[in-house]
Amino acid sequence: MDLYAFSISQCQDVQEYVTKNYGDVPRMRGVRFMKLQSPEDCDNGDYQSEMYGRHCGKDVVYIHTRCGASNYEYFEADKWEESNPTFIESCDDAFDCTYRDHYFEAVLGDEYDSLIAGILEARKETEDHDD
Repeated sequence: MDLYAFSISQCQDVQEYVTKNYGDVPRMRGVRFMKLQSPEDCDNGDYQSEMYGRHCGKDVVYIHTRCGASNYEYFEADKWEESNPTFIESCDDAFDCTYRDHYFEAVLGDEYDSLIAGILEARKETEDHDD
């Protein structure tokens, strides 16, 4: 389970953005905005890390689900991906294959820009409190 992605996904604005642009996500467990990520955030030297690294710093949305392994077709994550023209690629989680990481092109615009700005502001506030 990606706890950072889970915490981001609990924001109502993020949930609305994801639903509006990527549909009803089967068994969603988290979201990351890859524009704000670096390869060091997930560097295990495995295929999952390589895929993650390819999207870091780009306008890509990572959606973490509990749809890995046999759950992939059972919960129709395959159909969800196929139905979305912004889908890029996905893979099962290396640590727990019952989770899956899905990558989509970000839908750009004011809503996306606002979410990115909000996450950056929250990070800044956290850093200021840590000092």
